Amino acid sequence: MQKLFTTFLLAFSLTSYGQEGRWKPFKLLVIQPDTAIIDKSLFGDRDSIEADNLKSYYSSLKRYEDLLNFKDYSKEMEKSFKETQERLQKEIPLMKAQEEKVKKFKYYQTISQYSTQVYNFYFNEYEPFSTIVEIPNQKTDTASLKILADTSKADYIVFYSSIHTVDKDDLPILKLTTSLYSKKDNKVILSKETEGDTDSRGDMWTCNFNVRLSCLLINGVRTSTDEVASVLRQRQIKAK
Repeated sequence: MQKLFTTFLLAFSLTSYGQEGRWKPFKLLVIQPDTAIIDKSLFGDRDSIEADNLKSYYSSLKRYEDLLNFKDYSKEMEKSFKETQERLQKEIPLMKAQEEKVKKFKYYQTISQYSTQVYNFYFNEYEPFSTIVEIPNQKTDTASLKILADTSKADYIVFYSSIHTVDKDDLPILKLTTSLYSKKDNKVILSKETEGDTDSRGDMWTCNFNVRLSCLLINGVRTSTDEVASVLRQRQIKAK
């Protein structure tokens, strides 16, 4: 998971300068799920996922600090690097402040955490940038979503339900339902059940075969974000 996050940071910070994106900017909140039901055979993977997440947090923090202190850049990249480093001076203290929350991370929060990174990767390659953030678990009835969207000035809210594993052809499958709320419409405009399998597809969808639950979660993110991103692209595409 750290690979995508670091790749996004570098692409976002160093290659997007001066380029114009395809999307009208928007604010998206991604609500953390509060539970999941998995088969007992996958229980051993939970601790591994949670430990790896903490390790990735410290590794990413070190990468940020290394980038902040990096001096050996070319003259052509000087402006872009300095802008990135100015931003990191603000972001690193905020990231450090999240340490205790990261220590409390639960394996099923991989879905919201990784989805947030994927949406940023999809929609924030070039300016104007959208605001896409993960938030703690909230009530998701329509009235509560409206209040949350109004108070946070969010255009969309993604949330999850019915996260569970089943057996399919003697292999575990993760099923989850992803919903997308629109402030403009004041209703859920997408609610779709998708599946995640144990295949490793490479690049941002690379997973550890030895930790099957990790693959299930990452592929659950893949199918979930495909559905949501398709809707967002249609609604946020700039008029020609």
